[in-house]
Amino acid sequence: MTMTITEKWADFLSTFTYDDIPAEVVHQSKLHILDSIGCVLGGYAIDWGKKVTSLGRDLGGKPEATVIGSGDRLHCANAAYVNGKLSNVLDMDETLYQTRHIGGVPFFSALSVGERAGATGRDVILATVLAYDFGARCALCGSIWRPDPERGVVSSIYGSSGFNTLAASIAAAKIMKFDNQQIANTIGVAAYLAPGAIESKFSFTPPANFNKSADMGWFCLGGITAALCAKNGYVGDPSILDGPRGIMALLGALEFDNDTFLEKLGERWYIMDAGFKPYPTCRWFHNGIGLLEGILNKHDIKPEDIEKIIVNTHPLGITLPTYVAADKWAESTNRDLWFSQFSFAYALACTVYRILPGPEWAKEKTLNDPGIAEMTRKITHGEHPDAVRMAANWSGHPGRLFSQPPVSIEVFSSKGHFTAESTDIPGDSWNPRVRLADTAIIDKFRNNASYVLEDTQINRIIEGVEELDRMKEISALAQLLAP
Repeated sequence: MTMTITEKWADFLSTFTYDDIPAEVVHQSKLHILDSIGCVLGGYAIDWGKKVTSLGRDLGGKPEATVIGSGDRLHCANAAYVNGKLSNVLDMDETLYQTRHIGGVPFFSALSVGERAGATGRDVILATVLAYDFGARCALCGSIWRPDPERGVVSSIYGSSGFNTLAASIAAAKIMKFDNQQIANTIGVAAYLAPGAIESKFSFTPPANFNKSADMGWFCLGGITAALCAKNGYVGDPSILDGPRGIMALLGALEFDNDTFLEKLGERWYIMDAGFKPYPTCRWFHNGIGLLEGILNKHDIKPEDIEKIIVNTHPLGITLPTYVAADKWAESTNRDLWFSQFSFAYALACTVYRILPGPEWAKEKTLNDPGIAEMTRKITHGEHPDAVRMAANWSGHPGRLFSQPPVSIEVFSSKGHFTAESTDIPGDSWNPRVRLADTAIIDKFRNNASYVLEDTQINRIIEGVEELDRMKEISALAQLLAP
């Protein structure tokens, strides 16, 4: 009998071992883990992070796992919720091909369940790599974007990041050392716990809100809950990854590429393509920020030198209603953290003032800085003339449609008129021209962690992650993650 897609995944996940992971994938996973921890610490450092932590204390439960930053001990699912939510507070966590966050969901699920189960560092790396790969393949193969010969892009308005719930469930299932039937049940239950397609509500009806387009913490909590359900005898839908009413419907995708979903399992690792974010803002803005940063540094341009900045990019990055509302920064009475992360003008203004990317962009004094607000009045943006044509002619996999969007920038200043153009987004691991060096990722971690931890402890965490494959119990790392 032919195996279903769900059965093939369950069989692969249950039999794949740490020793099967290539060395370069292990190395990349450690960078991803360190970056994810840093994003949590940076998120914990600001006021909104304390609100998330407070909710975790309300959720409570058996003291099985650690909340990063506070050191609280909660039930593993609740600790994972807090860590996952904190990781996205700054909007500085991983993005795959500029369209989908998988972020730290695989790792935080593995970490919390790993503490409960007494897992090794290798167990956590294995669970993280496998869960990330599943999430990435869902995001790629069920892309809500498709090239369109007239509009450049056509999209489903019902896109969902709910696949992250399934990814979290896989991380938990691997830590619990489930067999193929238990994994199939876990995935089947997780699909029923996945959130609906709320992204379009966020994008089309401003103002923005704390939940943003997806709740990374909820994915962790739902996935771990699904694994615990399977552990206690729940039976999941055995065909949840199959057919038009399976994963395709869950994602709100226009279609689903089952071939790529299964292609080269155990050989082609998508964590190698994880995008590290240098700036705490929507990924679609990073190209323009990088171009502006280059011009400012090369010509030593100060804020008082700026007369006007014009940036042209893909229309979808500037025309969605939430983005449009957020860009009216100077006139807005709603200068809060959530709007700032979707305001291209705010991000560019912070760059002009050379505010250190990280928690500083999210602090009240920056959000309400009159100089920043006034600078946004000098910034305008529009559609890049090649954007629609490039999208319409895209011949690669639709899941990578926005992997290299064209961006141009003009800076008019008292020191001269300067221009730059690029399709490269800083921090894309798959692009050697802009891949961040290991030292840059470590420096980003140091900055985010410095708001919470002392240098000695920061160094110990870096060393701990570097040696994760030799760590006998993951609790040794977890103990380092709070003052």
